[in-house]
Amino acid sequence: MASREVLAPALLLAIGCAFAPFGACAQTGSPAAPEASPPNVDRDVDASRPDPAEANGNDAGAASSAAADRGNDGGVTPRDPGPPAVRFVGRFDTRDPEGPTCGWPGCRIIARFSGTEVKARLDERVAGWMQGGPSEWDVVIDGTLLPKLVLELGPHDYVLASGLAASAHVVELYKRSETQNGYTQFLGYDFGDGSLLPPPLPATRRIEMIGDSAVAGFGIEGVGLGPDCPGPDWAAVWQNFHKSIGARLGEIFDADLNGTVYSGKGLVRNIFRPDPDTMPIIYPRANPVDVRSVFDFTRFVPDVIVVMIGGNDFAIGQGYDNGPTPLSEFTTAASDFVATLRSHAPLAHVFLALSPSVSDDNPPGNQSRTNVKVAFDTVARQSVMAGDGRVYSVAPPAAPPSELTACNGHGTPAFHDRVARQLAAVIKAKTGW
Repeated sequence: MASREVLAPALLLAIGCAFAPFGACAQTGSPAAPEASPPNVDRDVDASRPDPAEANGNDAGAASSAAADRGNDGGVTPRDPGPPAVRFVGRFDTRDPEGPTCGWPGCRIIARFSGTEVKARLDERVAGWMQGGPSEWDVVIDGTLLPKLVLELGPHDYVLASGLAASAHVVELYKRSETQNGYTQFLGYDFGDGSLLPPPLPATRRIEMIGDSAVAGFGIEGVGLGPDCPGPDWAAVWQNFHKSIGARLGEIFDADLNGTVYSGKGLVRNIFRPDPDTMPIIYPRANPVDVRSVFDFTRFVPDVIVVMIGGNDFAIGQGYDNGPTPLSEFTTAASDFVATLRSHAPLAHVFLALSPSVSDDNPPGNQSRTNVKVAFDTVARQSVMAGDGRVYSVAPPAAPPSELTACNGHGTPAFHDRVARQLAAVIKAKTGW
C-alpha cells in the first residue's frame, strides 16, 4: 500500500496523531444482550424542566474555548490544523503501536487527503460470548453518507471510495454499533497515489453522552419489525448510534462527541443481573470489555455531559431477578458517579436526564420513572448545596407508544430527534451555546 498512514499511541485532540508513512507517528498534542442473553439491554427512563486546549486536554469551558480562537482585538484568529494527520474522536485503546482499537460506539476516524481513492485496513475482533456481530461502520466521503461497512473477522482491507476527482477530500469512518457486537482496530488508511493532508479542525465544543440502550440507537434500524426483531434484538444490524440522541446533539451544536454508552448497564444493577460490570465500573476503560485498558481522561474533557441511565436498575432482572435497586442505594451511586465525572471535568455542565422511555408502568410496581427522577433531583439539589451549580436534573416528557416501536420497545428515529431537540434547548439555556 503506497500511502498508508498508521496510528501510534499519540493522539490529536479528542485523540489524534500526526503520522509518517507506515507505523511512524509524530505527536502533535498532548457482555450485552436484551431480554435474555449475556450482559445487557434495558427498559428505560420530563425536558420540560429544566475547548479545552487541544494540545494538553485542559478544560477551559465553552466560553474560554471559544476565546482561544480570538486575538486580542476580538477578531477571529484562524486555528492551525497542524501537520498531516488522522484525527480520532471518541474513546480508543491506544496501547498497541500498530493502531488504536475502538469498542465504544460513535468512534470517528477522520482524514483529509488528496487523491482519487481511499481504502482502510481494519481488524475486527468478536469474543466468544458476543452475539449479533461483527461491528458496523458508516462511511462518509466529503459529507456524503455511503453504504455502511459490515466488517469481517480479522484484518481486512476495505475499499471506501474510488474514482474520486483528483483533489482534496475528507473521509470519515463512524462506529454505529456497540461494543458487545465487536471491537475494531484501525490499521491505517491507504490513499493509493494520493497523500494525507492536515486534518479538519476539531470542534470547539465537546459533549459526552453516557447511558444505556435508550441512547445507544438500540434497535433503531428495526422499527416496525418488533416487538422482537429477527435474531438478537441487540444485533449490530439493528443498531445505529449515528442516529442517536447524542449524535443529534453533536450535530445541533457542531460538537465533538464521546459515546460512553453500553446497553443493559445500570449504576448499581445491570439488566443481566449476573453481570457485575455496571457503568461506574466500565466507565474508566478505553475499551469497556477489556479490564486492562485505561482511558486517559485528559484526552477528552467535555464541556457538557449528559447522563441518561437508570432504567435497568429498576427493571426485572435477567439471569435472575433480585428486585429493583433500593432508591437510597441508587441515589448514592448517582451521587458518586457525578463526583467521578466532576473529578475529570471540573467545569463541565452535567445533565442528569430521565429517559423518556422509562415508565412507572413497566415493570408494574417498581416505580422506575419516579425513582430515577427522585434520585436525579436529589443529586442535583445536593450539588447546588455543596456549591456546584453545574449539575442539573432534566426530565424530557415520557415517550408515547408510537415513539417506541424499534426492536424490543426502543426509541425510533423520531424519538431520538425529539429528545435531542428538547435536551438541546436546556443545554443552550445553561451554557449559552
